[in-house]
Amino acid sequence: MLNIFSKEHKARKKATLLLKQVRPVLEKNRSKISPDVVSIIEQKVGSLERALESQNYEDVLRTTDDLEIASSDYLSKYTKSKLRQNIEALAFAIILALIIRTFVFQPFKIPSGSMIPNLLVGDHLLVNKFVYGTKIPFTNIEVLPLEKIKRGDVIVFTYPNNENDPTKNGLYYIKRVIGLPGDDIDIDGRNLYINREEIPLDYIGTYSDERNSQQFDEYREDIFGEEHKVIFRKGKENTTKGSKIPVSRVPEGYVFVMGDNRDNSQDSRFWGFVPKENIAGKAFVIHWSWDFSNPDVLNKVRWDRILSGID
Repeated sequence: MLNIFSKEHKARKKATLLLKQVRPVLEKNRSKISPDVVSIIEQKVGSLERALESQNYEDVLRTTDDLEIASSDYLSKYTKSKLRQNIEALAFAIILALIIRTFVFQPFKIPSGSMIPNLLVGDHLLVNKFVYGTKIPFTNIEVLPLEKIKRGDVIVFTYPNNENDPTKNGLYYIKRVIGLPGDDIDIDGRNLYINREEIPLDYIGTYSDERNSQQFDEYREDIFGEEHKVIFRKGKENTTKGSKIPVSRVPEGYVFVMGDNRDNSQDSRFWGFVPKENIAGKAFVIHWSWDFSNPDVLNKVRWDRILSGID
């Protein structure tokens, strides 16, 4: 008894699927098909619909076969082959992925420790590419930005001085925005000044880098209300990277960026300002994190960091 019910269910399901396939093809191509053929197909469709309503198993099987034969004889040239459907689906998926990567989100992997302690080596981020606005390729049409670049934003950008170092052409960097156009940036040791105002640093404690067991002094930095953590290597107060850097005014169309690992970051202190057109977008979420620095750790996934926001 169960076997009979199963066969009837499969027959009804096949018939219903066939109707869903035939109806749109017939309607879409009605003007291209001769009236006699349209009449034949509509008769077959009607017979199958009545068989389904009557729930007569034999009639459903017979009218399904009739419609399949008629559809194959008269409508096959108007339907897409499975191969064509698969190719079109794959092409659509590739185009959609390219559009998303170009205009919406771009993945980025942290390759170095310059943004420790907030971003770790092996963190995989998503970068919002439209938040600051973008131009449609091959046009001068600019999509309006959702927000302006702010001090404290973590941005991904291409290396700004490619003409001086062609080997870095196309390389992406990630740093924190410190200065905006018109800002005067002054650095004296660990002290950062923006427009002659000292940026507060509140000592938190000692930070240990698990990769190499280095010790750092960890602070909370407050850039006009935007708070985040920064670290300085112990005993490095008076090294080259911690010495006096001349006052720099950020020109129009540029930003001044620094890494949060202040004694281990190549940034605007060394190769200058970042043009706004080099900015790919704003990092906003960690979607995956993989700790490959410690070979003794079996579970290398940092589960506590996945889907966490970026300070």
